[in-house]
Amino acid sequence: MGAVVMVLALKERLSEQGYYWFNLPKSAGFPFLALVEHTNFVSPDHFGGEHILYAGDYLEPEHEHFRLSQVELLERFLPAFGRINPRFRTDWVRKTWLFRTAYAQPVPLVNHSSNIPAIQTPVSGLYFASMSQVYPWDRGTNFAVEIGRKAAALMTSAP
Repeated sequence: MGAVVMVLALKERLSEQGYYWFNLPKSAGFPFLALVEHTNFVSPDHFGGEHILYAGDYLEPEHEHFRLSQVELLERFLPAFGRINPRFRTDWVRKTWLFRTAYAQPVPLVNHSSNIPAIQTPVSGLYFASMSQVYPWDRGTNFAVEIGRKAAALMTSAP
């Protein structure tokens, strides 16, 4: 699965309740899966007073969100912000950044567990740690930290 993520700098807080993370149902017409207002976790003071919002989704690489321009995608996303906060106005948006990648979410195939690469590679001093190695779990920060710690332990114990 690929990922399409738009990051926005807003002049106002979107979630009046101060929520950090929204999981949004596509069946309800939301154009993205996750809406995260980072500055409800880390103060806007760290971002020049701006409120930082992340709107992202995992999509098939053929999805139209990979082809739309940044402006076109923003136009698709704006009505959803009004559903979160009816006071939302488009002039709250100060800046946007768009990130897209065709490979972001591993989709393991049958028997994936027998194909997981070792952290320590055959090349001396070269280690490999990726989200494909956290199977059977899905990607996530806690699993990234865990695989990173395993890699670090191997590196520090190597002769």
